[in-house]
Amino acid sequence: MENSSHIKLLAELNELRIQLEESNDTIEAIRSGEIDALVVKDKEGHQIFTLKSADHTYRIFIEQMTEGAVTLNQSNTILYSNSQFAKMIDIPLEKVIGQPFEKFLPQQYQGSFKFLISKAWNENVKGELKLKSRNGLNPPVLLSLKTLELDEGSSMSIILTDLSSQKETQQLLRQKNLQLEDAQKIAQELNANLENTVKERTKELEITIVKKTRAEDDLRANQDRLTRILETMAEGVVIVDVSGNLTYANPMAQKIFFINNQESLSSIYGTDKWQNLKVSGEPLTHKDHPLALMLSTEKEVYDHEIAIQPINGERFYISVNAAPIRDQNGTLTGGVVTFMDVTNRRKISQQKDEFISVASHELKTPLTSLKASMQILTRLMQSNKTSDKIPEFVEKANKNLSKVLYLTEDLMNVSKIQHGQLPLNKTRFNLTKLISDCCSHVKADDSYNFIIEGEKGVEILADFQRIDQVVVNLVNNAIKYAPESKTIRLDISRQDGVAKVSVQDFGIGISPEKLPHLFDRYYRVDPSGIQFSGLGLGLYISAEIIERHGGKIGVDSVEGEGSTFWFTLPTE
Repeated sequence: MENSSHIKLLAELNELRIQLEESNDTIEAIRSGEIDALVVKDKEGHQIFTLKSADHTYRIFIEQMTEGAVTLNQSNTILYSNSQFAKMIDIPLEKVIGQPFEKFLPQQYQGSFKFLISKAWNENVKGELKLKSRNGLNPPVLLSLKTLELDEGSSMSIILTDLSSQKETQQLLRQKNLQLEDAQKIAQELNANLENTVKERTKELEITIVKKTRAEDDLRANQDRLTRILETMAEGVVIVDVSGNLTYANPMAQKIFFINNQESLSSIYGTDKWQNLKVSGEPLTHKDHPLALMLSTEKEVYDHEIAIQPINGERFYISVNAAPIRDQNGTLTGGVVTFMDVTNRRKISQQKDEFISVASHELKTPLTSLKASMQILTRLMQSNKTSDKIPEFVEKANKNLSKVLYLTEDLMNVSKIQHGQLPLNKTRFNLTKLISDCCSHVKADDSYNFIIEGEKGVEILADFQRIDQVVVNLVNNAIKYAPESKTIRLDISRQDGVAKVSVQDFGIGISPEKLPHLFDRYYRVDPSGIQFSGLGLGLYISAEIIERHGGKIGVDSVEGEGSTFWFTLPTE
């Protein structure tokens, strides 16, 4: 009996020795780092908690955090603490691990902590409380609780954020608010007698604010209007700084100079896209540019014309106006420059000058001849001699007088058209008969063959005299500009309530570049005015007459084959 008990004791002793060796091996492995674990002493004795590899990485990470961090088991014993938490409670790190977390909480916060951690086992929880530190600071902290899985089961991870600075700031803010309240009370007491004055001043201020707001609204509205005006202006407008750099360019300026708001203003002085020229065609230097003149002299520049020669385009002309912009002290800060395309204006002016020259010549020639005829007739009458040449001189005088009257009538018609005073006396008449009659009294001799084709009974509602004038102009035009064409064909057609008349010659034709300008005022097919007589007003007047009747007028021409002038009129 004693022998069996002895054997049993030896067996138990051997088992304990084996367990001790395993424990020693485990502790040695923990110390050497082969196993990452925690050894914790609690009411049940020493316990070892091994960490998963992910938890080990997590522990390394939170050791570097500025917040405090602890890991608790389900008995709220601290399994792990980072250095920052130990600093918060002013206790060495080795004396923290293995202690109950409540040990580092003031008594009045322990109940709150138990409530938080009881919820945290089921969900992530946050809450504020204070720590109990050895130095008596008892810092306020924000606890963020989250469960963490260890090999031995669930544990609780707590991140502690020090709220001391925040609380101090809040306390300071409360103190400042209290001080502010005290100051407000004092101010109210001091300003009690000034209440009426304050109200009056407040009312004045409100009125001022309303006026200022209205002024600002008006200013914004004016700015919007100005922007819309600038963006829709037919003139180019740019604003530059004192160095000549572009700060604004409206759409027309961008179009004229092939630039945009992001490009430098220096480009308008000439780029690889175009060249600035004087109106004479000579190169325009930088210093002679109107903008440069304005900036250098600080004086306005008005209607300074220059030419722009695009590399792959037709030369055009612009008129430049420039004015300096100054600040409140009168210092030059930049300038505003406007550009207007005056190419058409120059062409019209040139045509007008040519017209005046031609008109003077056209009027002078018949008047001179008329004067000579009258002088001869006067001498014959004074000599009381009869002569068989008197009828010849009378006829010549009548022809020259008719030519003067015809030219004068054209000038009067142009004046009436310009003033919108060309009257129309509409009646219903046979268009075919009108054309036939026109050909009869236009034809001076039998050298021209007029062929009238098309419908015979076309009637229209129009001004008979004005339509007759148009047909005469077109027929005379064919005779004048196509003298070698002995056949002139007139065609009358009607379709969908519109009558069409065409006058066709078989002369030299008209070059394509001249066709768009034939009905312009003062335009002459031969600008020199040497080859053909006339004022260059016939087609312009004809076009105005037809358009005032609600019709259209045009020309089709092929060089070397002849031209066809045509017009349409509504029949009703």
